[in-house]
Amino acid sequence: MAERVFAKKLAKAGFIDVEISDHTPMTIDDVARFPLYTAELIEVMRRTMPTQQQASVATSVIIRARKPSGGAFA
Repeated sequence: MAERVFAKKLAKAGFIDVEISDHTPMTIDDVARFPLYTAELIEVMRRTMPTQQQASVATSVIIRARKPSGGAFA
């Protein structure tokens, strides 16, 4: 999901002060640990992607936001 779309969805959910930082590229070996990437998909990626591109197949980010306090007990 694009960062701007995710930030927009957080805002719609009532979060404020959304900060996106710590962009870290992930290699094929990194993403292979996640169940979203099956062994078959990892093999296809290794076979078809140029070697230099395999070093950055996804990007990890840290997203911080807060839910504003409100209501009678705030």
